[in-house]
Amino acid sequence: MKSAKTDLLVPVDFKIFSLKSIDYAKRLRQLVKGKIHLLHVIESQSWWGSMFNNEELEKNAIKKLEILRKEQNLSEDTVLSVVSGKSYSGIIEYAHKINALYIIMADNYPFSDEEKMLGSTLSQVIIKADKPVISLTNTEESVFKNVVVPIDLNKSCRLQLYNSIALALKFHSKIHLVSVLFGKREISSKRTCEKIEKYSKAYRENGIDFTVQLLLKDEYFAYKSILKYCHENKVDTVLIMTHNEAASFDNYIGAFAQHIINEATMPVISINNTSASEIDSKISGTFIDPFGIFTKKPKTKKN
Repeated sequence: MKSAKTDLLVPVDFKIFSLKSIDYAKRLRQLVKGKIHLLHVIESQSWWGSMFNNEELEKNAIKKLEILRKEQNLSEDTVLSVVSGKSYSGIIEYAHKINALYIIMADNYPFSDEEKMLGSTLSQVIIKADKPVISLTNTEESVFKNVVVPIDLNKSCRLQLYNSIALALKFHSKIHLVSVLFGKREISSKRTCEKIEKYSKAYRENGIDFTVQLLLKDEYFAYKSILKYCHENKVDTVLIMTHNEAASFDNYIGAFAQHIINEATMPVISINNTSASEIDSKISGTFIDPFGIFTKKPKTKKN
């Protein structure tokens, strides 16, 4: 049976990076009042798995999870689980089974100054999970207090706005809508002004504290302008769409989202088209939608 969508899933591989995820989950749990699930996935195709039977591996993993729970001062109701299979599949299936509110993961990829890339497990979970994924490199003192929502005013932002309003209503967050434009003419254009007014009215009608910031791109890439804004304004979370909302499904993370997830020093909530549509009905029922932004479905591309 699924949970009430307040539980947090923390995949654990017993490396030091997992500790960041657990620490963040403990602080987030104070807001959501759900259980923390520590999940270890035994890779069925690994050389390690071929040397021992699954029962031995599972018992050993559970013991290690119990030690970790005590070391991290997690509550007694923390759920310890072990499954076998591909790492990303095990995480996605378990998150769906418990109806997780968030999947919380710290990437294990050894970052360098020259090139930053997502680990394969994290990237696959972000792409395919039907639950939002919070990825971490570092954590902030606050959780969901100041949330940046980067938007492209030339594309549909319906699902991203929908999720940002749900987040703000649930956690009393301040939302910072930030868009990077490519010329002064674009900033003053009628279309840009009308879109900003639409989005602003949706926030005002729902009683949400928000700001709107239009950044003029100069020598920086768009994602660098967004990250610079985050650093300068004490942002503790970035909410990003990983795919084009108009596409039915993409098997990759968009370049802009990839850079934000890779290089942000604060937690990033990644949503794809599937996870973005799974909003708690109790919250979505309280939305005021003055322009019909959220009742309109994005068009899907024909094959």
